[in-house]
Amino acid sequence: MKGITLRRAAAEDAAAIGAVFDAAVRAAWSYLGELSAKPMFAPRDWDQLVAEHMAPNVFLVAVDETENVVGYTAVHPKDGEMFLLFVHPGHARRGIGRTLLAAAHDALRAAGCRETYLFVHEQNERAIAVYTAAGYRPDGSVRESDFRGTRLRELRLVKRLSHE
Repeated sequence: MKGITLRRAAAEDAAAIGAVFDAAVRAAWSYLGELSAKPMFAPRDWDQLVAEHMAPNVFLVAVDETENVVGYTAVHPKDGEMFLLFVHPGHARRGIGRTLLAAAHDALRAAGCRETYLFVHEQNERAIAVYTAAGYRPDGSVRESDFRGTRLRELRLVKRLSHE
């Protein structure tokens, strides 16, 4: 992918990761109504969230030629869960999400995982389409969560990790 490289996330990336999250949520989570219109976490929250999501997880960022974070993913190698994948909407449809997804799969395979799973909001049709195209399938499990006072259903999607 021209001009985009992947690297491990660093503590200094917290603000940029938060900015990608906020932009992606505004663009894709309109089903949350007013919640999606404003930042969900303060800068100090991002510092803490990024620090907590680093080790022992694999937390990768996609950066452009000027080292600006344009997307990120994180996985739990211990249990095979991919729990974060966001791309800034200004960089959508350039293959960044697919590249991050492939890197997440590689990290999980390297950790010995034969299968991966993730949870996705039932209303997030675009994300479900991306994951389906990548070989994920619903396993019938659903998780109910409370997101800032809004009840959400999340579908569990699974994928067998072959040696791609």
